[in-house]
Amino acid sequence: MSGFRLLACLAHPDDEAFPMGGALAMHAARGVEVRLVTTTLGEEGEIRQPGAATPETLGKIRSVELACSVRALGLAGHETWQYRDSGMAGSSSNADPSAFVNAAPQEVVERLVAEIRRFRPQVVLTFEPGGLYGHPDHIAICRHTTEAFQRSPDPESFPHQLVHGISPHAPARLFYSARPAGFRMEWALSLRAAGVDFPLPAPDRAQEGTPVDEIHLELKLGEYLETKMASILCHRTQVAADWPYHRVPREVTAGILGREYYIRAFPRVEPGEEVGTDFFHGLEPEPAG
Repeated sequence: MSGFRLLACLAHPDDEAFPMGGALAMHAARGVEVRLVTTTLGEEGEIRQPGAATPETLGKIRSVELACSVRALGLAGHETWQYRDSGMAGSSSNADPSAFVNAAPQEVVERLVAEIRRFRPQVVLTFEPGGLYGHPDHIAICRHTTEAFQRSPDPESFPHQLVHGISPHAPARLFYSARPAGFRMEWALSLRAAGVDFPLPAPDRAQEGTPVDEIHLELKLGEYLETKMASILCHRTQVAADWPYHRVPREVTAGILGREYYIRAFPRVEPGEEVGTDFFHGLEPEPAG
């Protein structure tokens, strides 16, 4: 699949691993040039292994974990911006002036348009509008990436960028990472059936996710599950010491981590249309040279 490029626009270290690591690894292994933009250092994440970091060092440690994950997935490159992690909805960190949710939308969109025009991907990938589980930064990066996707072909948008060979660029497709409604309950029940004392989700979160009929592509990772797991385990601060997926039969792990879900946001999926088996299905690669 050489001649194809994929730009993933995400908010935190580990966003590239848990929900979409399999797709990134799969496409990279097939020759797609994959570039990752991460807008924060994840300073508000949990520290799930004692001694792995402190609140003061967490951002720096997570940037190292991200570099490990990028190598594990085989990505062509990545860039981390310096906005601050906004934390979960309703947390005091939402009010920090440097938090990503408080960044000027025009500024973020302009930076993303520049990324698209320089890298010239056929496919752009980000989170679905609900941010998987309502995380404010996930919602923000979806909104900004979607606008950048729409504006990058327009020569009247940020015309000062159009120098030194940079030109407007129209990616062919925009995909959103999603999880099906009820995923938390399904995962918990699968782990409990396999003998893991895993808590059930709170009632108000049990049906979190995207309605199944709004999901267009389900990827079964097969051999790429191992690569995804290696990527996840790079994020040591975010993985509990009793992580359950090494303690259950492989088919249980594959049923949870080995399936990923995507919405094709553009172009619109027409009734009866087959989306295909990967992000680039039916697209022509860019000629070499």
